[in-house]
Formats: sequence, C-alpha cells, structure tokens
Amino acid sequence: MSGGSLWVIAGDLRVSVVDKIRKPRRDEEMRMELTEHLGELRSRIVRSMIYLIVASSVSYYKFEPLYAWLFRPMTGAMKIAKMDYKIVFHNIPDAFFVVIQVSIVAGIIVALPFIITELYGFIGPALTKEEKRPLKWVIPSSIFLFFLGVGLAYWTAKFAFIWFVDFVRLFPEGVLYQEPKAYVMFMLKLMGIFGLVFQLPVMLMFLAWIGLIRSAGMKKTWRHAILAISVVGLIITPSNDWFTMLMMIVPVIGLYIISIFLVQIIEKKRDKRLAKL
Repeated sequence: MSGGSLWVIAGDLRVSVVDKIRKPRRDEEMRMELTEHLGELRSRIVRSMIYLIVASSVSYYKFEPLYAWLFRPMTGAMKIAKMDYKIVFHNIPDAFFVVIQVSIVAGIIVALPFIITELYGFIGPALTKEEKRPLKWVIPSSIFLFFLGVGLAYWTAKFAFIWFVDFVRLFPEGVLYQEPKAYVMFMLKLMGIFGLVFQLPVMLMFLAWIGLIRSAGMKKTWRHAILAISVVGLIITPSNDWFTMLMMIVPVIGLYIISIFLVQIIEKKRDKRLAKL
C-alpha cells in the first residue's frame, strides 16, 4: 500500500472520529435548545394564565357595572316599548354561573392584548425581518377591527330587541320573564360574530402578502363577493331582524371594497421585496 493511500485512510479516520465527537455535541445542543424553548413556552403560558385570572377576578368584583352595561340595550328597548320585564332564575346555581360566565368572558377580552403580546414574544425571535414586518400591522389592526365590530354589535343590539319586543306587544296579557343566561349568550354571540367578521380586511391583506390573492381578481369577482357576504350575513346573524342584518352586511361590504385598495398597496410592497431577492 502506498504512502498516499495510507495518508487518505488516516485522513478519513480522523474525519470519522471528529464527526463522532461533534455529533453528540450537536445532539446535546439541540436538546438544550429544545428544553430552553419549552421552558420559555411554559413561562409565557403561565403568565398568560395569570393575566386571565387577574382580569377575570377584577371583572368578578366589578360584576354589577358589567351587568348594567351588558343589559343596557335591553333596558333601553323596553323603555322605548314602555314595557316591564322580570329577570328569572329557574335553578339556584343559575345566578352564580351567569356571574362566572360574564367574568371569564370579560377577563378574556381585557387580557387579550397581553396574551397576544406573549405569543408574539415567543414566535418573534424565530421569524426573519421580512416575516416580522406583516405582524406589526396585522396584530394591531386585528385587535382594532375586533373591538370595532363588538362596538357596532352592542349599539345594534338595542334595535334588535325593539324588533323582538314588538312581537311581545301583540299579546295584551303578555309578560316578559327573561333568563339572564340566555340573554348573556345572545349578546356574547352577537358581539363575537361581529368581531370575527370584521377581521375580513386583515385576512385579505395577509393572503395578499403571501401571494394567494391579487387585487385584480378581487375587482373581477366583487359581485360574487357581495353576494357571498350577504348570504353569510343572513345565516350567521343571531337575530332575524332586518336592521341587525344590514348592520352586519353593509359594513363588511364596505370593508371588502376598502380591502381591494389595501391589497394593492400590499402587492406593491411584496413585488419590491421579491425583486430584491
């Protein structure tokens, strides 16, 4: 065997030995990195739970103002209709569960910005600069539009109740006994649906950022989009009164039209970003 061959074999052995030494080190580093990530995730989940518990506890001790605010649309509708109503509980624990339900939902709403901040703090370091850029406007815009939808739903609720009360007045001897749990669920469902539907611009802008939709296609299919929004609005609106349905459909159609121009802006930025690659 020549000296050159021996040298090659020795070199291969050296590389093999070095790889065997480095591989456990790499595995150990990966395990340590995974352990650190899991530890950070656990810490952020614990902090999020603390935010939720604190916010729900404050809501529990401030239940009376929350109750007055939540029932204000119904109270206003009954005053306009010049009718009285009674709050009725069928079982002893019902009142307690209504208080807990309202407190938890209010706590989630109050703690939501802090929870989103913790989520962003966890996933942020793993994102590139380009990937972080959309989140700077997605998160604030999403929160703003959600509360905008909730506010519109709260304002609309009084007119929905006026429409419902008109049917009660058809019965001269009719007396309204309202279950708080059913009322709370109706209000939460109404505000939640409005808040989620108002996320449409954020969703469309995000889809444009990743290249799944184009403004040209949105312009061509705007009639189909309006029809789809109208049908979905008629289906998901909790109440069947025409005013609430219009308050659901008309603003969302306006948001869709505004989204076309916003998508154009996103397209230009996206094209510039891709041109630099």
